[in-house]
Amino acid sequence: MPTIELNKYGFHEVKEKPSEAELEIYYSQKYYQDTKGTYEKAYAAQEQQYIYNKIAQKQLVLEKHFNLTSLLPLSLLDVGSGEGWVLSYYKQRNWQVTGLDFSRYGCETFNPGCLENLLTGNIYENIQKLIAQKEKFTVIWLDNVLEHVVNPHQLLLNCRELVADNGALVVEVPNDFSPLQQYLKETGAIDSDFWVALPDHLSYFNKAGLLNIAADSGWDEVFTMADFPIDFALVNPDTNYVKDRSKGKECNQARIQIDNLMHTISIDKTVEYYRALADLGMGRQIISFFKPHNHAGN
Repeated sequence: MPTIELNKYGFHEVKEKPSEAELEIYYSQKYYQDTKGTYEKAYAAQEQQYIYNKIAQKQLVLEKHFNLTSLLPLSLLDVGSGEGWVLSYYKQRNWQVTGLDFSRYGCETFNPGCLENLLTGNIYENIQKLIAQKEKFTVIWLDNVLEHVVNPHQLLLNCRELVADNGALVVEVPNDFSPLQQYLKETGAIDSDFWVALPDHLSYFNKAGLLNIAADSGWDEVFTMADFPIDFALVNPDTNYVKDRSKGKECNQARIQIDNLMHTISIDKTVEYYRALADLGMGRQIISFFKPHNHAGN
């Protein structure tokens, strides 16, 4: 088992990391095809609605906290596009969209209409090509990507070179080694660090750690929220999906139904609820919105 240590930014990371070449093989040949992580072979209607609702919640934050209309035409770079849901959402809204991924499998399966917007192959080489071409994007999207990469600091620096002057970076990562997870271990609700996923996850972020490494990479925080606190289910032995894996699907379905209901009642209040959860260190994911740091200090 590789060593996982707290780093200078305040989050945990794997010390003995695989090479980028090894990771490229892993993600291009195995990840989507084997249906690992959150990737599924098919989605029910309410699951697809949940996916689009989560994107819409982030878009609301972008509209409220960034002056995107000053950056027409609007453009999106989705790093690690996966199944192409984000590309599809923004393409339907007439944004210019570009996706990067090691594999076309996920996008081809679920959003084949976005394949023309997808650059496959080594993500980091394609990023360097975009930088060399002096491409600029209104919004850069890193959804469950940063925890996978060998050097997250370098990726954030690269994104800084690709963002428009008044653009935005959206970063979503798992919330790991959290106060809730520590409590669950202390009370015996769980007996292992179930969130450690190797070789997939090489960094294990918390809110402070994410903001620290972003600041060191030339980004200023604008807004941070969490997502649904599914780990609350682990407090109850009857819904503890770590000790009883058969409970996982039911807990996930409950999360989808509750989040969809909250979204229907009020997107604004749902976002505010998740902002408060992030301040508490709760929620299974952390979503932060950044603007490029103005070195002139304005």
